[in-house]
Amino acid sequence: MFKNKRGKHFSYALVLILLSIYFVMLGFLSENNTITGYVTSSDSETNQQTLPVFEDISSLSALAQGNYYIDTEGTVFWLDDESKPAIARVNFVDDSEKNRKIYIDRDGNIGYLLQ
Repeated sequence: MFKNKRGKHFSYALVLILLSIYFVMLGFLSENNTITGYVTSSDSETNQQTLPVFEDISSLSALAQGNYYIDTEGTVFWLDDESKPAIARVNFVDDSEKNRKIYIDRDGNIGYLLQ
């Protein structure tokens, strides 16, 4: 008879633990169910409007030291990061400066990288 009570207590405790885990998980999952995820914009015009705008290549000396790439539209990409994010936009880009990699040293000097 004593042994039988121990089994009942254990099963009651096990059921109580499983129910508490279930309710805690339910609470975490339904805490803020209005947020379904994060969305990023893939529209290039929207991204380019938020970028800082520089007049020409020489004004890029204000950027941090590193390797950059300038495309045909004047968007400047940072090459030192694996994702290569667009970080700035240049209003006037000469034909010889399009599709070029540049390097900016810590003093703000700009140089073209040989390809």
